[in-house]
Amino acid sequence: MKHVIVILFALLMGSMTISVTAQSIKKTGKEKAVHIVLFKFKEGTTTAQIQRLKDEILKQKGTIPGLLEITFGEDFTGRAKGFTHAEVAVFKDRKSLEDFNKSDYHQQLIVRHIRPILEDILVLDYQPLLSSAQ
Repeated sequence: MKHVIVILFALLMGSMTISVTAQSIKKTGKEKAVHIVLFKFKEGTTTAQIQRLKDEILKQKGTIPGLLEITFGEDFTGRAKGFTHAEVAVFKDRKSLEDFNKSDYHQQLIVRHIRPILEDILVLDYQPLLSSAQ
């Protein structure tokens, strides 16, 4: 019984320390920007075409100002409503992402490597919220 009380007390105290209210979340204006792109390719798209797209996407790391991290991968669950591949990029801030979206490099990536094989696309950009503890 003593152990049950100690466990309940620990759980209660733990839940009190991790609860975050809307008032404790703040934006600093310097949050990183996360860019998520889901790709659904046209029927007949080859693995070589997808590999070229992947190579072009990943080579941006180190060449695009403000780009901190970039990944590209294939869905393995089959739950993505036909979207088979994704790109996730993390930028230093929102302005870096906005500058990237307007850049000639990005526009050429779309024209040369994405549009020719693209059936559908879903893009989500967001800035993570920070709790007052961070």
